[in-house]
Amino acid sequence: MIKIENLHKNFGKLEVLKGIDLEVKKGEIVVIIGSSGTGKSTLLRCLNYLEKPEEGKITIGDITVDAKTCDKKQVNELRKHSAMIFQNYNLFLNKNVLQNVMEPLVTAKKMNKNEAEEVAKYYLEQVGMSDKLKQYPATLSGGQQQRVAIARSLAVQPNVLLFDEPTSALDPEWVLEVLEVIRDLAKQHFTMIIVTHEMQFAKEVASRVIFMEKGVVVEEGTPEEVLENPKNSRTRAFLRLEKRKEDFKIVHSMNYEEMIPMFIEAGLEMEPNEKRPLGLLQCYELIDNNTGRRIGGASLVYMCDEYVIKTVAIEKAYQGKGLGTDLVKTIMQDAKKRGATRIYLNAKVPEFYKTLGFTIVSHDEAPDISTCHLCHRYHNGCESEIMMKDL
Repeated sequence: MIKIENLHKNFGKLEVLKGIDLEVKKGEIVVIIGSSGTGKSTLLRCLNYLEKPEEGKITIGDITVDAKTCDKKQVNELRKHSAMIFQNYNLFLNKNVLQNVMEPLVTAKKMNKNEAEEVAKYYLEQVGMSDKLKQYPATLSGGQQQRVAIARSLAVQPNVLLFDEPTSALDPEWVLEVLEVIRDLAKQHFTMIIVTHEMQFAKEVASRVIFMEKGVVVEEGTPEEVLENPKNSRTRAFLRLEKRKEDFKIVHSMNYEEMIPMFIEAGLEMEPNEKRPLGLLQCYELIDNNTGRRIGGASLVYMCDEYVIKTVAIEKAYQGKGLGTDLVKTIMQDAKKRGATRIYLNAKVPEFYKTLGFTIVSHDEAPDISTCHLCHRYHNGCESEIMMKDL
């Protein structure tokens, strides 16, 4: 059904996928787990050439594409065999629910509008959205928007559904409704590859679980083998880390001044008496539930007519646990709810933010959110860059 052979993908000097080999049988549900930045989402995006790999072959059904020799026609044929469900829904905001599902049927499948409407209605009913046909995405909850996105993917009748952390952008109360839709698809034996951090969900639906780290497949097997009795030490460490995340919470506040000692302790170049930035919208305090201590945090600022993430910091003893990723994702979700369509930040560790989808913006093109380029350490022991991500 699906075969991946020696797949490599780089972003500049960063090698994200390091020779992935994988096969997925028809009707199989493969769940991919691993820390952020290990290449899970990149692997999915390479499967339908949203990202072009440097090397490797991908076969879906009867179509094989070789990264070194493929042309646009071959890539388009490959894409017809899969459909991807993204973290952030990717719905057309100017189209209603029915029109969103009809769009690929009319434009890609070349159906007439009457037939496309009937197909769209059928799949919207399958995901429990038949009563929202005329509503626009802005009027729907995150869970409802994700269900529309799933219906849109189902409507084109792909050979495989690719889910890229489908619940990561959702508030907790919306997660369960989306997971329930995916559970129903599993019962119908759809072929699916799912990237998720929902371990309990993985146990319930997966035929096979794959643990990835640093661009390679470290371990794979049944949910019982990988999630309950992992053989590899790195898998065991990751699962302990996921369990440990329950020990932390992110609290919204406006306690910027109170957070400054922690920012300084974590390595940010700040003065003890520094004032809160103009345009401060929200502070995010990362709390250790066991001690009640603030061990990290960040802030969201509106400046230069843009939303900007500032002062991201985690105490050194707590770094490397995925908490920084959780913090940045929380801020991005919050900014999106406030109407942001993109978000900026000034990064001293650009490679980390690249794994979250941020790209470097030249200082000439970026809003005036940083004075780092005036500093004597700029690109001389400090790799600070202005970065941006579309939301």
